[in-house]
Amino acid sequence: MNQPQNQSTHNGNPNKIKILVYHRIVDDDRIANSHWTCLHVREFRKHLELIERWGFTTITFHDYRLFLRGELNLPRKPVILTFDDGFAEISDLAFPALQNFGMKGVVFVVADRKIKSNIWERDLAVPRGQLLRRDQIIELAKEGFEIGSHSFSHPRLTELGEDDAWREISHSRLIIEDLIGSPLRSFSYPYGLVNENLKKMVRNAGYSIGCGVFSGSALFCHDLFELRRITMRNTTHSLRFALQLLTPYQRYEYLRWKTVRFLTNGHQNHNWQSRHIPVAEHLN
Repeated sequence: MNQPQNQSTHNGNPNKIKILVYHRIVDDDRIANSHWTCLHVREFRKHLELIERWGFTTITFHDYRLFLRGELNLPRKPVILTFDDGFAEISDLAFPALQNFGMKGVVFVVADRKIKSNIWERDLAVPRGQLLRRDQIIELAKEGFEIGSHSFSHPRLTELGEDDAWREISHSRLIIEDLIGSPLRSFSYPYGLVNENLKKMVRNAGYSIGCGVFSGSALFCHDLFELRRITMRNTTHSLRFALQLLTPYQRYEYLRWKTVRFLTNGHQNHNWQSRHIPVAEHLN
């Protein structure tokens, strides 16, 4: 699939951007059947085949920043493939599959290089998986993947004190920037847990994108520090994938989320749109 080319015009509709989030891409049926985060690579290849067949083009958040600067046109059907946690299988399995289709993605990695596996899930029934090595992260960056931060040690940021949360957000950016030798602008909140204070921290730490999971607007541009993503599970087979990519699925998920918030919290603060950060601010 052809990637967007640099152009001087500023065409495209960013609200058409869809963001998918993957975790592990595996080649073991036993692991794939053990937990929702583990998608078999054969199903992942089917996703890529359908993305190509339906005329979507993969972009990164950096491409979006170039679009805002008028240096890049957005494709007609843009989609961003994101990978949380930074498992080594991204390099071993996902990357070769993406290369076959001329596609790219965004990989959010944990900055603490002493963490070698998903130890944050040790108390859950989740298979142990190795994380990307330094050389693998550098290679992915060289091959056109955007590298983002998934915090320093993958904590529940909403449960930390302000100083600890700030260190997780800001320190991770400095470490990963030093590793890949280029600016880091994208952040993914571990577990998708985010609040207004954390969004301000992410912004103040120098990021221009903050990715949630199940929260945020149905439209890409409404809050760049709480971007809603569509979760890819081990049960996301072709029919479900079509439903999520070809229909206003994000709108449905947003309405469901908003309803749950309203029923849970009552009328207090359910109008989250009034708290959005301006779209184009801090994008550089």
